[in-house]
Amino acid sequence: MSAFPGVRRAQRLGRAVTTVLRRRSPRGLVLLYHRVAGPRRDPQALDVSCERFEEQIALLRRLVTPLPLDEFEARRRSGTLPARALAVTFDDGYADNLLAAAPILAAHGVPATVFVTAGMVGANREFWWDDAERIAFAPKPLGESVPLLAVPWSAADGSSCAPGVDHDRWTVLDRSDPTPRHRLYRAMCAALHAAPPATQVAMLTAWREWAGVPEAARASHRTVSADELRALAAVPGISIGAHTMTHPALARLPLETQRGELEESRMRLEHDVGRPVTSVAYPFGTRTDVSAATTRAASAAGFDYALANEPAPAWRWSSRWRVPRVIVRDLGADVFAQLLDAWFAA
Repeated sequence: MSAFPGVRRAQRLGRAVTTVLRRRSPRGLVLLYHRVAGPRRDPQALDVSCERFEEQIALLRRLVTPLPLDEFEARRRSGTLPARALAVTFDDGYADNLLAAAPILAAHGVPATVFVTAGMVGANREFWWDDAERIAFAPKPLGESVPLLAVPWSAADGSSCAPGVDHDRWTVLDRSDPTPRHRLYRAMCAALHAAPPATQVAMLTAWREWAGVPEAARASHRTVSADELRALAAVPGISIGAHTMTHPALARLPLETQRGELEESRMRLEHDVGRPVTSVAYPFGTRTDVSAATTRAASAAGFDYALANEPAPAWRWSSRWRVPRVIVRDLGADVFAQLLDAWFAA
């Protein structure tokens, strides 16, 4: 028992040394975007409007040192990042990354890496969180008893869903659910996030039929086609990374399934764009979505490094298999500039 106080002191000392090293070592930021679109209902808070995205990118050009992600990662590991180094990334592979974001990035000379869900390239369907949004907030009344979902529900809960401030501006980041439709959306997302891909398909099929929602993707929410992916990869300053085949929560899957999701996505994208794909971003990317087995699977799948979703700067001794990123929301220039300073100082 007498050894434990010594162990605890050593642990505290180790943490203190790490903190000092982290503060004195070159650090940089990796930003995470998803979509450049709107205004529209955006319950996952993934959209940044075109106007605000251009404001943010113009600000980056003035206030930081934008680097291509591969260069950022190589210099991070070697401890040679310049002051206020920053890399821009996108997840998922929405068509607006090419149609809206790429021209703005090119105009300001800011490079970016787009992590593409390979199995969604050219798919005429939506990501499950987008499908759940148009089901839960369908304009028609919804019937009783939501199929395949254990949630209290009645005909009154499913009454007509008229547009309004609550519906248009509410996100899952809010603590409350203003109506049963919001509660339904949150419950659908929780069930889908926890389900394997095949079960997700079954759930969404049943819910679309129940709500009278078509399977075909809305033009506003579609992913890149194969031709658009090649066009995106050809934009100067844009590189392509992998984001798995089906966008699952990898840590919930068996190791071999994780490796298959990762390796197949790399090979598919390399075939589509005709160049090596050396990096991967884990879907969702939080501590609960990325296990030690997941990082081993990423290494075994042939990637050089992997990115997570952890709001922190990246420094020399950040794990190459969990490089942190900060999600960017639909923020005006002044707030964005303040957050940049806070993120660099974190």
